[in-house]
Amino acid sequence: MKNKIGILSITLVLTIIVFSISTYMQKQLIDYEPKINCLVLNQDVDANQKLEAEMFALKGVPISLISTAQVVTSFSEIEGMYAKDNIYKSQIAMRNQFDTKENLSIYEAENGKEKISIKIQNAENGVSYAIKQNSLVNVYATVRSDYAKNFLVNNERLTVGDEYDGYTVIKLLDSTQVLGTFNIDGIEVNGYEDGIIDSIMVAVTPDEAKQINLLRDIATFNITGISNQYVEDEEV
Repeated sequence: MKNKIGILSITLVLTIIVFSISTYMQKQLIDYEPKINCLVLNQDVDANQKLEAEMFALKGVPISLISTAQVVTSFSEIEGMYAKDNIYKSQIAMRNQFDTKENLSIYEAENGKEKISIKIQNAENGVSYAIKQNSLVNVYATVRSDYAKNFLVNNERLTVGDEYDGYTVIKLLDSTQVLGTFNIDGIEVNGYEDGIIDSIMVAVTPDEAKQINLLRDIATFNITGISNQYVEDEEV
């Protein structure tokens, strides 16, 4: 009798264990959701900021939370691109959040320099269509001599006429890289179909920016190209 009770006890315990394991496994199968490894921001990224690998971490995310058509699964998919808008820490990286520098019209300046637009009087003052992004140019300002006599006196210059009834050409920028060329509507000019060049964008020092802004209302700006030289884009 005792043996039968022992066997029944063992059978009961085993039944409970098997039932528990079976119930657990069934629950796991019901609750299971596949995940996909994708990039997640580990810091805030500003609009127009260039992407770097350290901005992201690879994490498994439940597939129901994301659009697999847009999710970024490897940094190589977006390497060299820029953020379209502000993106925040812990957000999942999606392809439509990023684009190339060209498509976003991003014009980068060296550290410590400011971007400034200079209006060109007419096409010949802008060397027609020969000037384009990355061209190297000299920038000149033509002003009345009475304005110029005490302004940028150490800059290269040429005066025609006398001090009160003449004009002075002052060299403002030397061998400066053009960041972009634009028509009167602010659209980038890449060829004849985009219209006539109305202004150029360059990067200048804070002092040069002050000088150009001071001259805007009293000077005509002209540019000359330097032997068809231009600066190559940096590799990304």
